[in-house]
Amino acid sequence: MIDDLEHRKKRWPALSAVKFVCLAVLIFVHAHVALVTNSGVFVNPFGIFYKITSNLMYLGLFLIALPIIAGAVLRMDLDKGFIQDKLKNDYRLGGIIKIATFLSLAGFFMNMITFGIGYTFSWNVLQLIGLSLIVIVFLLKKFSVRAVGWFGLAVLLVADPLRNILGNWDHLYFVGIFIGVHNAFIFWPFFPWFGVVVFGFLVAHYYLKYQDSVKFRVGLFAAGAILLSLAVSRGEASPYLDPNYVWGPSIFQPKIGWVLAALGLFCLLVVVANTFLNNSRFSKYGIINSYGKGILWIYVAQMFASQKLSWLVKDFFPMDEPSLAYFILPVGLLGLGWLIGALSIRFLQEKSIVIKLKRTQ
Repeated sequence: MIDDLEHRKKRWPALSAVKFVCLAVLIFVHAHVALVTNSGVFVNPFGIFYKITSNLMYLGLFLIALPIIAGAVLRMDLDKGFIQDKLKNDYRLGGIIKIATFLSLAGFFMNMITFGIGYTFSWNVLQLIGLSLIVIVFLLKKFSVRAVGWFGLAVLLVADPLRNILGNWDHLYFVGIFIGVHNAFIFWPFFPWFGVVVFGFLVAHYYLKYQDSVKFRVGLFAAGAILLSLAVSRGEASPYLDPNYVWGPSIFQPKIGWVLAALGLFCLLVVVANTFLNNSRFSKYGIINSYGKGILWIYVAQMFASQKLSWLVKDFFPMDEPSLAYFILPVGLLGLGWLIGALSIRFLQEKSIVIKLKRTQ
């Protein structure tokens, strides 16, 4: 969810297509949930919208792909600072700390304007990404890519045991943001979600290392198929839909299969995009490029708009059953995302300030 740091590099055009797909699905899901629930709670757990939503829970895999993408973007941005499999000694942590701080502050601001001042310090995906970036770069400075991979795997595997050990202290904010808590305040805990950011980082690392070779694509496709198969065999590729609160622990403190399925989906999306789109040139202000370059701003805007505008839509068109009125918000937000992405390119990524010093007599 970084504000597309690699927009200067144009080294992986297919990644923009993956961003577009995942962000478009996220917009649809958020709009859908906002329309068919009251603040995430189903009024009628036996109604048609609960059944529809329950059957669409697999779409949540595309949402999990967004922090994976953030890890990939980080690796692309760090490329010039790499020497073999670690960062150069002169690489300073200050830059990544500034980016992480900005992402966290953007997330807190988004919480405040979307859910109210009492939710300002709710822990969401932008805060998770900010913390993950710092940890990854620190490990790269001190150790190597291999250490990042092993630590990411450990975080993924020990999430459940650690939650059992520290569960009695999860009411403490700094414990909750690491292991999660059963409330509507802490989302995206460090365990296990740091592991998915690392996964994206590793995919990008080996993409660069093997130059998108046939070997890379075949290996990534095989990995994706295996991960998805494991999730399906465990019956965990789609989580339980809690009618009392959609965004509950079944999604953010998930079973391991749910996470594996998201990793597998990302692998397959990358292979498909690399195969068909990696030599493509996208229009500067086209929908794919705009979504790829403006992903942070689109995410923040759609979170705010989906919550606020859903009440307006429901006032005019009661959501008792499916109708054409249902599509007003999802389609409108997709168009808004395109506009915001294009504006971010125009005013944030094309502007530069040049300072020239002139000698005076």
